[in-house]
Amino acid sequence: MIQRFLPHLAITRVGSWDAAVRPACAPFALAASLLLASPPGVAADAPQAAAGGRPRIGLVLGGGGAKGGAHIGIIKVLEEMRVPVDCIAGTSMGAIVGAAYATGLSADALEKVVSEVNWKETLKSAPREDVPFHRKQLDFIFTMGFEFGVKDGGIVAPAGIVPTHQVEALFRRIVANARQTHDFRQLPIPFRAVATDLESGAMVVFDKGDLTVAMRASMAVPGAFSPVDYNGRLHVDGMLVRNLPVDVARESCADVVIAVPVGNPAATRAQLGSALAVAGQAMNIAIEANEKAQLATLTPKDVSIPVILQDISSGDFDKVPEAIPIGEAAARNARASLARYSLSPQAYAAWRADLRRIAEAPPKVIDEVRLAGLKAVDPEVMKRHLKTKPGDTYDPTQADADTQRLVERGDFSSVSYQVTTEDSRNVLTYNVTEKAQGPDYLLLDANLSTDFKGDTAWGLRADYERRWLNSLGGEFRASAQLGRPNILNISLYQPVEKSQTFFVSPTLYANQTLEYLYQGDREVEQLDIRRYGLRLEGGAALGTWGEVRLGLQRGGVTTKQKVGDPAFIAPGHSNTAGATLRFNYDQVDQRLFPTKGSSGSFTAYSSQTGLGADRNYRKIEGTWMTLFSRGRDVLGLGISGGTDLGSNAPYYDQFRLGGLFNMSGYRNSQLIGREYLFGVMQYRRRFADISRAFGTGIYAGASLEAGNVFKRLDNTPTKGALYAGSLFVGIDSKLGPVYLGYGLSEGGHSAWYLYIGSSLSTIR
Repeated sequence: MIQRFLPHLAITRVGSWDAAVRPACAPFALAASLLLASPPGVAADAPQAAAGGRPRIGLVLGGGGAKGGAHIGIIKVLEEMRVPVDCIAGTSMGAIVGAAYATGLSADALEKVVSEVNWKETLKSAPREDVPFHRKQLDFIFTMGFEFGVKDGGIVAPAGIVPTHQVEALFRRIVANARQTHDFRQLPIPFRAVATDLESGAMVVFDKGDLTVAMRASMAVPGAFSPVDYNGRLHVDGMLVRNLPVDVARESCADVVIAVPVGNPAATRAQLGSALAVAGQAMNIAIEANEKAQLATLTPKDVSIPVILQDISSGDFDKVPEAIPIGEAAARNARASLARYSLSPQAYAAWRADLRRIAEAPPKVIDEVRLAGLKAVDPEVMKRHLKTKPGDTYDPTQADADTQRLVERGDFSSVSYQVTTEDSRNVLTYNVTEKAQGPDYLLLDANLSTDFKGDTAWGLRADYERRWLNSLGGEFRASAQLGRPNILNISLYQPVEKSQTFFVSPTLYANQTLEYLYQGDREVEQLDIRRYGLRLEGGAALGTWGEVRLGLQRGGVTTKQKVGDPAFIAPGHSNTAGATLRFNYDQVDQRLFPTKGSSGSFTAYSSQTGLGADRNYRKIEGTWMTLFSRGRDVLGLGISGGTDLGSNAPYYDQFRLGGLFNMSGYRNSQLIGREYLFGVMQYRRRFADISRAFGTGIYAGASLEAGNVFKRLDNTPTKGALYAGSLFVGIDSKLGPVYLGYGLSEGGHSAWYLYIGSSLSTIR
């Protein structure tokens, strides 16, 4: 197996790189000259490629994950010394930095970009704002986010554990000024990215196509990031076959190579005490073997600038800016070797000017918009979600926004785009890769909550979803949970036209739970409550921010006494039927521990004997939540209220308060009545980050709450607001949210709470 990582493997080329080397290298040369500049007078000693000419310089940037931030420091010194670069070859992070520099970004601009990136957020899932609204609501049911595919009777796991949508969006922003360039030889500096063919083990050289796809393929670390499906082949990180592609640069244009390998000090025996460390070291040995083979080809006229980073690992992306000065120091140590290739100020300025001319491209009018790669998804439906139309002037910002909209719909593992010219017509093509595990999905989840006083709820939940039942995008869903409560839901979400604005949605539901009832502070009864029914709704999606539904439902509620006084709530059965109106709004930025945005809802229900109910009554309820953040601090404000409008709603349809952040200190749903009003202010701070293998962060915070339930079920007299508060610690973990909190309320009520994988009812 190790031989797969060694340098004698076959080479696959995506395009060629010969005819346009000079013009393509010009922009690269400009950038390189800025980086490699040397003091006046040094250029006279530079070797010549031909009489009267200078040698063509190829910059080779090695892979290394976050350690590759050192490449920016190298480039800063090259610019300072006025050393031009005529072509670039890069692998993994070297391909990212190399591609950005090849498009004309200076070292200072690159440093600014990576310093402003929130890497932890970039490595998360795409923001929720543009996710289809009906799918957003699953975020608060399936908090673990374990999504599998169902194919050929088996379960298919995702190909990577780290979401790449925001990574790809970052790449698009970095190389935005080159989005019209299909041939990498025509970039300001000609560029090549190296990846690995996952099926054959061959080296793949990208020198044409979509630049962001080449960048993504080159850094697709196996297991962490999903492979890139391009031209019918799967591509992963080029480090496996050519972590330092010296030969690729030499073949493309280089008379002289400046090679930059980045790495860590050799691991000591004490550091190899775990299976993970041993596996990592074995991979490093294989990668270093192909890297050393490339370094062995360097000649005296070439320059090697090794960068050793003591305290930055490949996965420390939040430390990328810290790697820059380390690379800068390494380049200064090689100053004497680099000085041979420094240009005079006048020659370097002319080189930079040539690069700028190459980089400038006139705007194009788009004649056609295409979607390529679709199988299950209908292209006409997807085109309705694109803002760019034929006749528009190409706008990379708008095209990026369209790409993000497609990504956030949840059907695609990757979306890229490119502008090509066919028979004098400019074609904007969005290349999509449908999720390998779709269109049949299986979601798994687990949850546990307790107040340490005997009220414990738990659930093991599975959800089967079939998307794109038809060309309009119909979705079938069946959900089941075993535990407390037991749940079974079967539903259909069926758009009725191509824009997917209007829809119908029938749902069959059944659930069973155990509820504790209180007389004041005394537990008086435990009821087994079972609900079932059919709900038929029609509605409209209000963009991706909201939804309105109008519907009818019919079913029943059965209550059975488990423990306590049957005189409090008599067991029995009730027929239910009525009309519903629901409005929901959700623009919260992320599904768990959100930091900004708002969400709200309004629900009205009218029970009608004419539809089959045992009694007439009405109820309305509204909620609103807004979040504000600054740095690691988040403040949330929430308010909610409801009433039965004096219609004497039955016990099972009354309002409930009690539990963490919902009148903390009280037992869960301890306060039950026909009217309520509640407000909460919650502050939390992210005080620690954790490994991505386990989650993202640890939070601590507090809440202040005020509210009450009126016209209570237990007939307790109520006068005004009750006050409560809590202190809590939360973890955004791979198992979903974890909360441990202590609540205290007016009257001396107090309780400890633990929630694992459960979304709380107010500010989550």
